[in-house]
Amino acid sequence: MNILSMMIRAARPSRIKDMRAVAKPFWIPKGYDGLTFFGHIITHNLQDAEAFNRSFNAIKNHEMIHLYQARSTHNSWLCFYWKYFVFWLKASLGALVIRLKSRGKQRVTLPRNAGYILNPFEIEAYRYMHDLHYLDDKENGTNEWRRYAKMPLKERQLYYK
Repeated sequence: MNILSMMIRAARPSRIKDMRAVAKPFWIPKGYDGLTFFGHIITHNLQDAEAFNRSFNAIKNHEMIHLYQARSTHNSWLCFYWKYFVFWLKASLGALVIRLKSRGKQRVTLPRNAGYILNPFEIEAYRYMHDLHYLDDKENGTNEWRRYAKMPLKERQLYYK
């Protein structure tokens, strides 16, 4: 299945009960186990995809949280990815400004991938990925990411550590 067909055939987030995993090894950066893409979980290899499809573990829960976040962004994948990109860009640029302002002063310990780690969607997903019952009562989506989006980067960084 190619990128365009996955996007075109994607069901609205509210119509998806369980995301199926698909192996697309070149799509995922090193160091990441899975990636949510229009209602699918993209994995490195077929064995990982089969493991995702067989059982419900913390990593699959992390990706399922992204599905529920998409439900809370007007039940739209495009809206979810747009907001994700904007949050990523703000966190990346904010981290760069913080690093530049602190040159020669106290050492700043912002992560290299601050756009990802300090993204409100990722903060919520990482915070609750081990709580396998987090999504039980959230049929219409999760909203905690909205609280993190209002926080300054330095405050979000507390959730990263």
